[in-house]
Amino acid sequence: MERWMLESSTGAHMAQLRMQLAQMTAASQLLERYATDEKSRAYLSTINQSVCRMLRLVGRLELARRLTDEDEVRLQVAPLDITRWGTDLARRLEGALAGANVSFTWEVAPGLSGVADGGMLEQLVLELVSNAAKTASPVKLTVQPGTGSVRITVSDQGPGLDAQQLSALFQQPPQEEQGMGVALAQQIAQLHGGLLMADSKLGYGVNMVAVIPLRDGMPPRRLETPPPQWGDNGLDPVLVGLSDVLPARSFAPDTLG
Repeated sequence: MERWMLESSTGAHMAQLRMQLAQMTAASQLLERYATDEKSRAYLSTINQSVCRMLRLVGRLELARRLTDEDEVRLQVAPLDITRWGTDLARRLEGALAGANVSFTWEVAPGLSGVADGGMLEQLVLELVSNAAKTASPVKLTVQPGTGSVRITVSDQGPGLDAQQLSALFQQPPQEEQGMGVALAQQIAQLHGGLLMADSKLGYGVNMVAVIPLRDGMPPRRLETPPPQWGDNGLDPVLVGLSDVLPARSFAPDTLG
């Protein structure tokens, strides 16, 4: 089978899976009115969690394809109030991670703005925060100015990594789930003209730093075929992006609202 035929078939299958997940979401929302007891609501929470996890898997596959396919739009850049973007994202992360009993702190510098793909940068942060939260240690997000750039740092206080493990984070293809998130974040940073760095040693956690150039203008990358705007079935992308670390109770019907 020709590569283009395989890729087209894969894309069609992912679209069909999206449709099935949308129907599952609609059915779950319909069942909410009948879930009046605690046991029924617990079942619905588990269903919602599974839907979010499947949406995350599909979304990451679509994103990986979008980031590596030369015929796809890679960035949709626009003027971005980075301070507002970072503050809004940090507050949503804080609320979500509280449900997993993960201590989350954040610091966003005022007056930051530039031209970037806000959705892509959000995905970058979600990948790094998801990895950090798996250490079950305090997680911190900082968005600070650099030299002609903005520095987005996600740090944890977990067991840390030795030199070999640190190097393995950036291996291609990714060797583990953590490596997949790092690979996606790295590609997003590079497409903005920036880079992703990691710093760690055993016993002292991991610091992941994305350096994104602050530019007044940046030409969009390959505008021939805009990517499909599937969304996450009306669910908060933070809940979907962290569904692999959040407990089922975070997906209770009244929480998803």
